[in-house]
Amino acid sequence: MLNINKLEQVRNAHGTNQSFKPVMTGLLAFCAILLVGCGGGGGAVRSEAAQNTPEIVDPSVPLVSAGTWVVMGSSTAAGNGATPGNRWTDLVQNSLSGRGAVFANIAKGGAVTYQGLSANSPAVPNRPPPDPALNIDQALSRNPVALLVSYPTNDIAHGYSADEDVKNILTIRSTALNRKVPVLVLSTQPRDLTDAQLAQLQQIDVQLSTAVGACFVNVRGLLAGPDGRIAPMYNSGDGIHPNDAGHRLIADTVLKTISSKTCIRTN
Repeated sequence: MLNINKLEQVRNAHGTNQSFKPVMTGLLAFCAILLVGCGGGGGAVRSEAAQNTPEIVDPSVPLVSAGTWVVMGSSTAAGNGATPGNRWTDLVQNSLSGRGAVFANIAKGGAVTYQGLSANSPAVPNRPPPDPALNIDQALSRNPVALLVSYPTNDIAHGYSADEDVKNILTIRSTALNRKVPVLVLSTQPRDLTDAQLAQLQQIDVQLSTAVGACFVNVRGLLAGPDGRIAPMYNSGDGIHPNDAGHRLIADTVLKTISSKTCIRTN
């Protein structure tokens, strides 16, 4: 390796001899080439190496093969507020179709979490029974490779507690997981509700996020205005359902969660 101190000694010995400058310049340039070639100070070389580093994938994250993805939930998942072809479920399906994903949407406007429970669930006074057309039993009967669950606001709008909502969604999720079906749980959404009800929506999201972790898809904060209700730019006009832009935002967030490979992996 070239000794810089020796070079300095040589320079001093020559004083200000102009004939030495070309030699010195050439030697310093040669040093720079050696440093870059060995990785020293070569930012571009490190960037290229980083790009060639194999992606590390957690093998415990479920690998979802081609097949049926079932969507269950209420009106937004059913497409309310969006123009034809612009439901968030349509947009997600279109994006995943190249990976063999076929969507079955059993969401229904006005549905609450109690209707999504299995028929084997115990009856709860003053609460609707499971609906066999749109509950978890129906979802699993389609042999899904993945399940998306979205019950944004109807429970709270009907006067149910945040704890009821969370318990039911986690029960639906557990039923699917017991069948080895991975589940993505969407958050609540902003809506024209009272401040107390909006606070309950936040409670639901905190509890679900803690329980579900990487499989929680948080869209409420993205859709909300400063007052916690749906932002005008995403409001379809009824204060409840997102418009096309809002559905696009939900779809992008779902796809971002999928592409992170922290909840599920696709082929």
